Amino acid sequence: MNDKNNKTTDDQEQLLDHLIEYGGKQYIEEEVQKFEDIPELEPSKEFDDKMQAMFKKAYQKEVRKERMQLGKKIAAVFVIVLGIAMVTAMNVKAFREPVLNFIFNRSSNLNDKTKVDVKDDSKTKEKFTFGYIPDGYKLEKEQYLHKEKQVIYDYKKYSNKYIHICLQPDQEYSTYQNMNKSSYTKINHNNKTYYFIKGKSNKFLWYNQNIIFNISSSLNENEMLKIAENIKITK
Repeated sequence: MNDKNNKTTDDQEQLLDHLIEYGGKQYIEEEVQKFEDIPELEPSKEFDDKMQAMFKKAYQKEVRKERMQLGKKIAAVFVIVLGIAMVTAMNVKAFREPVLNFIFNRSSNLNDKTKVDVKDDSKTKEKFTFGYIPDGYKLEKEQYLHKEKQVIYDYKKYSNKYIHICLQPDQEYSTYQNMNKSSYTKINHNNKTYYFIKGKSNKFLWYNQNIIFNISSSLNENEMLKIAENIKITK
């Protein structure tokens, strides 16, 4: 009797389990179907506007960064070009004075601004003229060194035919006297004293109007003397 009652109870429990399982499946399927039947939602205009504004702001921020970087690059190039232009302008007398006055006037708040007058170096460079240079020789280089304390002219005809003329203005006679001239031959000509030394490169030395003249050349003594006599000094 007890076995029969136990069997009946087991059968009832199994039936209840099947009912619960079936009911659960039905419920899940119904809920899934409900979810699938929900229409596709579209974002509201307010949401869309906010998203558009956010993306626009981010884009503008990136554009500003790019412009700043580009601006820095352009500024750097401008500074380089301006520097080159300033150097070029300072080497041309026509531009040198206006440029300097522009700088001083811009940087001064005083009513009485500084006026810059630029000395024309070409006037000092033209004070030596050579009345005689042998035929075929051409001026290849002209140098003004140590604030024009030394002026050098290089003439050439061939690689082994040259005239190197060095002039040292504003020199005391005592400086010239103290120069070692023991190896030179003394030459007196037209009330002037010259010194000549023969060698692989002949040298010719003399002093006139506070200037020490020194010629090195492949030319002979007579030719170098002729060059010396025809140098004109105009101040």
